[in-house]
Amino acid sequence: MAATGPVLPRRIAHFDLDTFFVAVERVNDPSLIGKLVLVGHRGRRGVVATASYEACVFGCRSAQPMVQALRAVPSGNRRVA
Repeated sequence: MAATGPVLPRRIAHFDLDTFFVAVERVNDPSLIGKLVLVGHRGRRGVVATASYEACVFGCRSAQPMVQALRAVPSGNRRVA
């Protein structure tokens, strides 16, 4: 016979983790706070893993080719690490 306990109400949670990696980079380097940040690989076939809200203003988004994202942002905002 299976033990039964109290029936708990069902809960559904939605977490927006789209900028999680940006947040991690900003914790590691506070100078990035408020700046445009793209996280991903720069190689020929690299893609954006995540983009900060500041980068989204220029049309950058997750899964976008990194080359395309870098072309979309003003060159003065680039700092590649």
